[in-house]
Amino acid sequence: MREGFFEQVYQIVKEIPAGRVASYSQIARLLEQPHNARVVGWAMRKTPAHRNLPSHRVVKKSGELAPGFNEQRNLLEKEGVTFDKHGRVFMHLHNWEK
Repeated sequence: MREGFFEQVYQIVKEIPAGRVASYSQIARLLEQPHNARVVGWAMRKTPAHRNLPSHRVVKKSGELAPGFNEQRNLLEKEGVTFDKHGRVFMHLHNWEK
């Protein structure tokens, strides 16, 4: 299941347009596996570099960024994504709806 699930995650992530974000749980729901948000996170950590996916556009449902990904905010800001004073993405402005 895992390789097939990861591939499905990658297919969705590559559709997220610049200036928009999707949450791990949102991607899991799109795959009709709403309890697998954590597995979406695993898929994102295992993304092969050659895939050139916009992985920086995947955030927590609260708008928080994944820990340890300092470049993520810079990439999102370059795309026009805005943040609140706590460093969370304004989800109501930037959430992607497929």
